[in-house]
Amino acid sequence: MVAAERSLKISRQANKFIISLPEKQRKAVKESVSRLIAEGFADLDIRRLLPYPHEFRLRVGKVRILFRYADDEIFIFKAHYRGSVYKT
Repeated sequence: MVAAERSLKISRQANKFIISLPEKQRKAVKESVSRLIAEGFADLDIRRLLPYPHEFRLRVGKVRILFRYADDEIFIFKAHYRGSVYKT
């Protein structure tokens, strides 16, 4: 069964960080996000951010992508390297 197509929204901060990545890392992030949109959570390194029921972390090497997941929309609200993505 194929998952329904979801829309993607990216915060300004997350987009700025992703664009600043070296080409190899940026390509890996874009590929992982595309798979998330098309296939859902299958075969991706995703964990729930507790205590928030609809917020998750996608790991792509040293990069962490924090996003909210709904039935028809994925909102990437933060992206950064492992050590600093969780700091406010």
